[in-house]
Amino acid sequence: MAQAYIPKIARRWVTVGVIVRPFGIRGELKVRSETDFPEARFHPGARLHWWLPPKPQTDDAELTQTRKRPPRTRPPQECFIKSARWHGEHLIIELEGVDTRDQAEALRGAWLLIPPEERMPLEEGQYYIDDLIGMEVFTESGERIGKLKNVRQGAAYDFYDIGAYTIPAVEEYILEVDVPNKRMVVRLPEID
Repeated sequence: MAQAYIPKIARRWVTVGVIVRPFGIRGELKVRSETDFPEARFHPGARLHWWLPPKPQTDDAELTQTRKRPPRTRPPQECFIKSARWHGEHLIIELEGVDTRDQAEALRGAWLLIPPEERMPLEEGQYYIDDLIGMEVFTESGERIGKLKNVRQGAAYDFYDIGAYTIPAVEEYILEVDVPNKRMVVRLPEID
């Protein structure tokens, strides 16, 4: 199965929801929330942007052409929420200007985005995962051990995959996090 191409323009934004499908006949949309702050993102008057990823291509000739030149997509489009309510685990939202089922159907699969500068501020010692990924990581003695490649969520705390190491994301091991300079200082766990 072909993996969908995601243009750089969409990768620079933060996804806060995905439109699953239309809901009813009046343009409402069923949305899967992708944010820890749904009440702050999905309220009347909130400004979001929707973006439709390119459709996956299955024809071999099309795949070959896609590898040479990625499909064109529209940039994220500004939208405003008219109403939002919970329906089980999903949100049901109305967007200004989306008043019919056909208009809602055209947005099926769209990502709801915000610019990174509009993310919610976090408490001291908390970080967004995408701010951590790619950080250069050094030991407390200054030895470079690699880049932070992945953050795995655990039951009690997260784990950072850095080169050949997996380091628990706790104060004992994470000594310094410098987000603006994409740099982290860690203490390596002792191996028994």
